[in-house]
Amino acid sequence: MTRLEKCELLKELGYTYNPDTGEVIGLRGKPITRKNPRGYISIGRKDLFQGQLYSHHFAWFFIHNEVVECIDHINGNPSDNRITNLRSITQQQNTFNTKAKGYYYDKKKNRYRPVLTIDGKSKYFGRYKTEKEARDAYLQLKEKYHIIS
Repeated sequence: MTRLEKCELLKELGYTYNPDTGEVIGLRGKPITRKNPRGYISIGRKDLFQGQLYSHHFAWFFIHNEVVECIDHINGNPSDNRITNLRSITQQQNTFNTKAKGYYYDKKKNRYRPVLTIDGKSKYFGRYKTEKEARDAYLQLKEKYHIIS
């Protein structure tokens, strides 16, 4: 069953969503609160479908009547599903949120090299003598190239 089919089924059954609180309300009138280990609230209905559906995907569908590739929690809190905290982004833009070291040690050149991926390709941005220089360069590059509009 696709994500769209799961959303449609839950809405048809009577699940609702409160955009101000971010809560998905189940059939018994109580908010869905079960979190996975990463902090995302999920809806699991073994009697209806295999797997789970994240609450933020249902929330987006409930308000916008569409299923999108990826939804970002703007404030970084995976259980804050208020509609004002959700935005549709691409999978690449979502990777911009990851906290990475941002550099590696190039043994051949005896230098540190910042690494940034843009449009699926790793770009060259020079080599630096110290880890701090490489990390600072990475953070500046990330600010310039990893923009979510």
